[in-house]
Amino acid sequence: MQERAVGIDLGTTYSAMAWVDDTGQSVLIPNAEGDLLTPTTILFRDEEVLVGREAKKQGVYEPDRLAECVKRDMGKPKFHKSVGGLELPPEVIQAYVLKKLANDLASVVKDDFSVVITVPAFFDEPRRKATIDAAQIAGLKVIDIVNEPTAAALAFGEVLGYLKQSKESPEDTINVLVYDLGGGTFDATLIEMKAGNLRTIATDGDVQLGGRDWDEILVDHAGFRLQEMIGSNPVNDPILHQRLINHVEEVKHTLSVRKSASLKLTVEDQTHEIRITRDQFEEESEHLLERTAYVTRQLLTTSGLQWSDLNRIILVGGSTRMPMVSRMLLERTGIQPDHTINPDEAVARGAAVFADHLLASQDSEKRNRFHVTNVNSHSLGIEGVDPRTGRKGNNILIKKNTPLPAQKTKRFETKRKGQHSVVLKVLEGESSSPEECTPIGKTVIRNLPEDLPAGWPIWVTYEYGTNGRLSVTARLEETENEVRLELEREGTLSSALISKWRKLVDHGAGLTLCASFLKNKEVPKRSKTKTLSRAKAKASAPPVSEKAPEPSTDTVPAAQESQEFVETVKPSSPAPPTRPTPVEPNPVTAPPSEEVPQFDPQPESAIPPSPTAAQQPNHLQPSDLGPSFPLSNYLGLILLGVVILLAMLAGILVGILYF
Repeated sequence: MQERAVGIDLGTTYSAMAWVDDTGQSVLIPNAEGDLLTPTTILFRDEEVLVGREAKKQGVYEPDRLAECVKRDMGKPKFHKSVGGLELPPEVIQAYVLKKLANDLASVVKDDFSVVITVPAFFDEPRRKATIDAAQIAGLKVIDIVNEPTAAALAFGEVLGYLKQSKESPEDTINVLVYDLGGGTFDATLIEMKAGNLRTIATDGDVQLGGRDWDEILVDHAGFRLQEMIGSNPVNDPILHQRLINHVEEVKHTLSVRKSASLKLTVEDQTHEIRITRDQFEEESEHLLERTAYVTRQLLTTSGLQWSDLNRIILVGGSTRMPMVSRMLLERTGIQPDHTINPDEAVARGAAVFADHLLASQDSEKRNRFHVTNVNSHSLGIEGVDPRTGRKGNNILIKKNTPLPAQKTKRFETKRKGQHSVVLKVLEGESSSPEECTPIGKTVIRNLPEDLPAGWPIWVTYEYGTNGRLSVTARLEETENEVRLELEREGTLSSALISKWRKLVDHGAGLTLCASFLKNKEVPKRSKTKTLSRAKAKASAPPVSEKAPEPSTDTVPAAQESQEFVETVKPSSPAPPTRPTPVEPNPVTAPPSEEVPQFDPQPESAIPPSPTAAQQPNHLQPSDLGPSFPLSNYLGLILLGVVILLAMLAGILVGILYF
């Protein structure tokens, strides 16, 4: 039986499916209701769960059981509001959407099928992991995940012939800006496109900005106007608020093609109508549009390009139909945005092209042969402390916008003699301050040889895949011990919980069964630390479609976790001490304090290099991370002294004037 490849655009407000048909062209697949777009809306009843159009319709009367814009909470431990009194993981709610899409696919695709799911380019590692977990809970076989702007560019390239390397293919190389304003997220991505090759130059975005924010502008506007009519704001009533949300979405669509629209809302058997003009709407939402412009400018600055270097602008996402979007881009670039592809369909079609490409046989003449290069949207580093100042810093190993796949190895050292363990804290973000970065997770290397001296080298390797997933490997120098460190990400579900939730979703479990499961099964708290012993051989990262590793039962109590992380840059000049004797992992309990390795105190990307950096030793100067005892610690005493001094001077002055 032939396996089919399907692309799924798992959107914030609407989702879509597509595949490559027998003619070799990508087309959307209708859902069970015959629609090409499925509302990403979920309504939990006691004994059933509704997804899509019916959930959106019925949810007006049961807003406390309705879940929308779940995509914005992916990577977090729980959805931002309770659903029917339950606090559910976002990936579980999204799994119900994917399950509905899978069931709809099964009625159309008679063969086995596997999928590529799209994610915003600016999604960080935890959000990508949560998306994959949602697919696993839904029982889908995932080939890969792909960035939404990349998928849109593939759909664009398919139409214009850039995916083929033939005489008919365009000969020019173009720089394309993909402006992707979805229902809940925004991405701006620069892609270099030539025949048979798509290379992402850089990407930026905002995962908390999308068309739904424009809807909220209309909700606030309408609520204020209606309050003047009826004496109360309908936003304060859950049912009226939900009805208002549905109405303003239609108003927004109308304002995209007309200069004014009317909104009617029935309250206590009396219908009230207000009229909203496009000018009013654009004026009140201008700050949102400017946020997208700012992100786009930052993207160009990062990539070293100018507006004049762009050849085409692709609009993606239904929200780009608002005239204000095209007008702003035309004014700033002088380029008329491209409407070749339906902005609602581009991502799903591109995902289908990519999925088909991954599954296509090497000798197939019907399939396009092309190469796609993506970049990472966030830098990846390790939390560290400068050994001379004690100040924490984010030491970046893989910089933002590095072509994927990427690998970086760095030398670390044990801090003291006889150190039993090493804690690695993985961060994602651009800031030099760990507090401003996203903690990806922790891992602990335990049971180090007892005779290990201070300063013994440990080599840590980051491998970042094309799907935006990270694996970490550590090797103890001069031993054969090497370990692949599986991170238990913060806020993610364990494989055991994924398996249990899958059974519930398979049965379409409603609130009753979900509540019983959460209560009686005593669902454990999500683990934030995973500990693994050394392995003798380096293992490659499992494919996305493989089952996640079983959760470790060997976790580290929070009280035992060391917050120190120190780095040194170069091997010590003297010869290393006697080679330690490798020891096999043992179940001995970890020591009271688990320490992190010393490492090079030069966070290469977190701290801008000085003009003479090439001539300086590769380490941080004390001024880079601040002194051990910052001036702010003494600010209170200094101010007190100044106040006392001023009081004394005032007293002297008064005495002089008096006498």
